[in-house]
Amino acid sequence: NVSVSGNTNIGGTVTVAGAVSLASTLSVGGATNLASTVTVVGAAALKSTVTVGGAANFGSTVTVVGAAHLQSTASIGGAATFASTVTVVGAAALKSNVTVGGTLDVTGNTSIGGTFMATGAATFDDDVSVSGNVNIGGTTTIAGAVSLASTLSVGGASNFASTVTVVGAAALKSNVTVGGTLDVAGNTSIGGTLFVTGGIT
Repeated sequence: NVSVSGNTNIGGTVTVAGAVSLASTLSVGGATNLASTVTVVGAAALKSTVTVGGAANFGSTVTVVGAAHLQSTASIGGAATFASTVTVVGAAALKSNVTVGGTLDVTGNTSIGGTFMATGAATFDDDVSVSGNVNIGGTTTIAGAVSLASTLSVGGASNFASTVTVVGAAALKSNVTVGGTLDVAGNTSIGGTLFVTGGIT
């Protein structure tokens, strides 16, 4: 054994064939090159920049207290849990499923190349523009006004629980059944035969 109670300055190379145990702090003023595996049993405190030229494998939890800047690709093979805000300045390519347990806020445009499925309620606080077809398999409830700039085609039965106002012409190419009173404020032209099964007042 070699015991040194004071400082030791070595100007050349030091080669140690066995294990090295340091009971106190190791301070290195210059660069340190480690040609093999570095195993840290306890905590490792790095007070400056860490540059890793190759792959970095973490077998357990990685906790970053401050900001983490990634200038290249980040590949995550397993689950990733973000307990706070995640800000992506550039493009983000997610090649698998993404599960959001809370609210998803998008301040810019959103383009969806595939099918958009909402298992719960979907609330739109602004205009919704759809350039293609819209297929609705269930009930559609609209609390406000509906403006149609083009044709409305309805293949099945339509039930209107309140007043229906048509400002322009209305072309009805099939049978029309009115369960209550039909009030016409203007002239009425009938091109075919008019059948009245009840009385006329």
